[in-house]
Amino acid sequence: MTLDALRQVIPPPVEPTGVFLGPWEPIEAELGTALPPDYKDLVRVYGSGYYMDFFVILVPRCAKLFKRLETQVPSICANFFDRDELAYPLWPDRGGLVPFGATENGDLLFWLPRGAPEDWGVVVWDSGLWKFEAFDCDVTSFIAGLATGEIIPEEFPEDLVTCDHLFQPDIADVPR
Repeated sequence: MTLDALRQVIPPPVEPTGVFLGPWEPIEAELGTALPPDYKDLVRVYGSGYYMDFFVILVPRCAKLFKRLETQVPSICANFFDRDELAYPLWPDRGGLVPFGATENGDLLFWLPRGAPEDWGVVVWDSGLWKFEAFDCDVTSFIAGLATGEIIPEEFPEDLVTCDHLFQPDIADVPR
């Protein structure tokens, strides 16, 4: 999906906070992989915030460390102790899932890096059941599908799209 199609479903904020405009090369070098182009557009236009009052997308260089992509990818993957029992390998293993978001319930959103970055799918990990659910779509299609009800992960709340805000930007950090 293109960013324009996502904009039709979830209008971007007039004043986004925590946007990342690049450069991407240092982030991709640190992670050891290129990243999907739709994700780059997403964080450039929407920045940091909450989708459907339920989940966040990690953003490079975000002021909030728990939402910063390059710090959370290694942190999240290091917390999986029984990696051999998982349905997928994890970053930094070749072809391993790369985390890009998290829900209020502690579930995680991953890219499934198969093929070129523009072809990567999305995998939702249910923290309660240690179960993975794969979706054959990119990040922007996944978010748009959640907003329209066309994509409903098994463990996500049924009333996800009845929230007041489909996207709420973070409150800007005020220097003290």
